[in-house]
Amino acid sequence: MNFFIVVSLILSVLLGIFRGIDLALLTDAETGLCIVGSVWLRYGALAVAVGVAVAAGRGGQPKPDALRGHCTPSGVVALAAAVCYGEVAVLRILWMHSSVVMLLRAVLEALCAFWMIGLGLSWLRRGWKNPTRSLTPAVLGSVIFYWCVLARFMENSSSWHRVAPTAMVWQLLAGLVFLSALARALYLPGTSDGRTLCAGGLAAFALCLCWELPTVLQTLVQEGGGALLTPTLLFRLGLCCVGALGALSAVRCTRTEQDV
Repeated sequence: MNFFIVVSLILSVLLGIFRGIDLALLTDAETGLCIVGSVWLRYGALAVAVGVAVAAGRGGQPKPDALRGHCTPSGVVALAAAVCYGEVAVLRILWMHSSVVMLLRAVLEALCAFWMIGLGLSWLRRGWKNPTRSLTPAVLGSVIFYWCVLARFMENSSSWHRVAPTAMVWQLLAGLVFLSALARALYLPGTSDGRTLCAGGLAAFALCLCWELPTVLQTLVQEGGGALLTPTLLFRLGLCCVGALGALSAVRCTRTEQDV
């Protein structure tokens, strides 16, 4: 595997550890404001991790065709994401209180779950077969990330002093770039850009999994298992799965014959 890919993965894990310490000791749990240290230290750490991820992904010679084959870890993670987004859709429908906006969002989340199921099953079977007959389900399955980026600005405009809402926009964009590149690699292999796929996957790993997982764990500690019945936490868990899928895809694209 490319040395710089390994460095990126290690930095992303360190980012997650830093974020966990930050949430536990250096950030106010209720307001999300930093109580120790400058907010720009958080943004700086994010920028370094994401910058290295993008540079590592674009600096190698990834082979996206490697994703068109059996891979149990990728299949399991994709199915886990499908479970999360599927449960989010069901809970949102139950709680929408006749809200058309929430119904539309639930439909988009259900489409994302449908595509993730197809991905998972394709990677788990021995003989490769595209998740669906056309690219349309993959495109529709990614629309929820567009939706959430817009909703983040409209529903919860954030101050630079609150890192989490701002970082969430970056997370959603990273997930969107990765899933779009992944869909192109699987359905249009002759036209896919392996470097964009690899860079997007590594960035998604840093942002969607390593940065987000400490927040998920903090929520579970504070609110208990009941939090798993809320759409917000389940969506975040789905985002973590997308991040894990990004790392797996980047590693698979950059493995050499000696690694196999």
